[in-house]
Amino acid sequence: MRIIFSKDSFRFKWSYEYVNYMEYSNGKRIQVSIPLQNRVKYLSNAELLEFLENGTGILYFGYNTCPWCRNIVPILIDTILKNQIDTLYYVDVHEDLSDIQDELYEYLDSYLSTNEEGEKGLAVPDVYFIQKGKVVGHHLGTVDSYRDPYLGMTEEQKQELSNIYQNLYEEMKS
Repeated sequence: MRIIFSKDSFRFKWSYEYVNYMEYSNGKRIQVSIPLQNRVKYLSNAELLEFLENGTGILYFGYNTCPWCRNIVPILIDTILKNQIDTLYYVDVHEDLSDIQDELYEYLDSYLSTNEEGEKGLAVPDVYFIQKGKVVGHHLGTVDSYRDPYLGMTEEQKQELSNIYQNLYEEMKS
């Protein structure tokens, strides 16, 4: 068995698992376990724009303390590993995206969420399946029946989300 991990893989694992020890304001914790061979690559702003223009792969926007993100990450990584996908491209939305925001929002325009003031923006967790610079699949959030990220997903909800990711990956491959 070939183990694939990098500085980014370790950084991602550490970033998400470190939060296991922190309580949210409601006193709850959301435990996650991230494999070291998670194949995550953090994208810089320049790399993100290049990937959106020409890349092929799965792109995940999220952040480590987001309760919704913490629930999808193990399922998303399982999809990567199960399909032997080389890389999961990751953008931590808490990093400064201001210098590329216009280009980013132009590219993702039809997928962005709109707030009460009518302004568009990224919502998380947000997963894109991209082939040669074109979005061929997109999934925002978890599953419709999942309402409280502090309770954890049922096995049925996890399977439903896994199926969504798998189907979008199959679309990307074709």
